[in-house]
Amino acid sequence: MKKLFFSMAALAAASACTAAAQPNEHGGSRADAERAECTIDVTRTRHGVRFDALARSFEPASGEYEFVLTKDDRGGSSDIVQGGVYRLSAGDESMLGSSELSVERGGRYRARLVLWDGGVEVCRVVRRS
Repeated sequence: MKKLFFSMAALAAASACTAAAQPNEHGGSRADAERAECTIDVTRTRHGVRFDALARSFEPASGEYEFVLTKDDRGGSSDIVQGGVYRLSAGDESMLGSSELSVERGGRYRARLVLWDGGVEVCRVVRRS
């Protein structure tokens, strides 16, 4: 019985630690969400769909980002990968990347933006058709 009790207590403690580190809607931890957020604006155009990768910071932040667009349609699939360094002051908003895809009828797209600060993921957002 003692063994079962200690096993249950250890499981409860591990669950509590896991819950505290759960990612927010952008993929970073709750503490990271207070530093910055990222979004992908999707706009229909005459020639397809435009994607704008945006970052907003609530305190000074810098690091690297990766913006990946993937499309699948009758013509096959293709990827566009953009990335680099970002530097934001408190309250800043910056467009990190932008691209336009032509997507055939029935085609699908996936856009993903990830920000890292010192090797730690600050935010992640994915948009799909």
